[in-house]
Amino acid sequence: MVKNVLVTDYTNNGFTQDDAEKIVAVLKAALPNLSDGDAIRFDFSNVKFFTTLFFNVAFTSLLKEMPFEEYNKKIVLENLSEVGQRAYEHSLENAKRFAAMTKEERETREQIIAEILADD
Repeated sequence: MVKNVLVTDYTNNGFTQDDAEKIVAVLKAALPNLSDGDAIRFDFSNVKFFTTLFFNVAFTSLLKEMPFEEYNKKIVLENLSEVGQRAYEHSLENAKRFAAMTKEERETREQIIAEILADD
């Protein structure tokens, strides 16, 4: 079974963390109810603005919780503009690299990011 989600029912942009959190809520509600072979299809028709931050928060952060193969079967994004597709692919590649790191490399990277954010 495929659960279809029209993104514009939740947000008109794939831009901010707030936009992403609306999609995260949809994912948190739907993922536990998926059976083997089920997927969630996100239709991005009429969504024009995108950032990598949006995809990091809404989607690719799931790669911390599930293997890429499972993610790729359960999460489907459709009708992304060219800009949206590039931002998503960039986010996905970053998440794959992060997943391939050792525990020590991840901890070091997270510490550096936390220090940078604390300086703001």
